[in-house]
Amino acid sequence: MKNVLSILLSLFISSYVFAESPQVQYIKGMYELNASLAKGGITEDNDLNIYNDVDQSFFLEYLDGNIKKIYARNDEYQEATGDMACIEHDVLWQAQDLNPFAKLTFTEPSAGRVKVTIGATKGLEKRSVTYQVKCQKDGDCKITEIFEYGKPFTKVTSKCLDDLYRTEIKK
Repeated sequence: MKNVLSILLSLFISSYVFAESPQVQYIKGMYELNASLAKGGITEDNDLNIYNDVDQSFFLEYLDGNIKKIYARNDEYQEATGDMACIEHDVLWQAQDLNPFAKLTFTEPSAGRVKVTIGATKGLEKRSVTYQVKCQKDGDCKITEIFEYGKPFTKVTSKCLDDLYRTEIKK
């Protein structure tokens, strides 16, 4: 009987230790859905490296209101200037182009933060991005900050947009 209890206890502890946080599950689900939408019917053997273009609005659904406003402002300035504004790459994939077959690793460096390491693919080196994710008790989660190269996306992008407004829009 004692052995059975020991086995059950060790199974319970190991399942608890290896369970993913809601934040990791949220980010992992976002990448899995984005990759499947991008893949469409394409196989990894496709030499052209052309994948379905996934509408940016897909990503916006995962963001809190503050980051959504930054994206809206970026779109507004891009339209006003007729050129790229401050967000010049796909934040999820940390590149201009995505390869949905890239190996993804998800870790939680601290509570509420999820680091995604994107493996090297044709023409791109290994790279990473960290998300700060806040989940409500009802299970609703949102990305509240993005860290690229260790710097907060909201601060860097807001400054860039402020500078762009002063130099190009306000003229």
